[in-house]
Amino acid sequence: MLRLVPLLGLVLFLPHRAAAQAQNVAPQLPGCSWKCYSVTLPYGLYVKEVVDGGSYVVLEDGSVWEIRLPQRPVASSWSAGDFVQLKSIAAPVEDFEILLAHGDNDRAEARLVGRDHAPPSELPQE
Repeated sequence: MLRLVPLLGLVLFLPHRAAAQAQNVAPQLPGCSWKCYSVTLPYGLYVKEVVDGGSYVVLEDGSVWEIRLPQRPVASSWSAGDFVQLKSIAAPVEDFEILLAHGDNDRAEARLVGRDHAPPSELPQE
């Protein structure tokens, strides 16, 4: 009978531990198994500034977005006051998970890098 006491304690303790571990898991989207999350993006924001020839775009809320290299020429054509939509990318490349879209054809993959000011320029100063 004394041998059953540790076993009984183990049986009573394990389900509570499993339940506690299950509560620490981040919520998952249905049908998603890897790097899945849900972020509510605003429909769009106005461009405040385009920095370093399209390398960074600062939006009206102060968010600074790094633009993926192939789309930097597109972003360099944007100017202050342009409206861009923010959309999630289903299959992001190199952590560029947001699509900034201006009109029907101008689209640039972006990732959030900060707030209020762009990183210092890596271009040589004249």
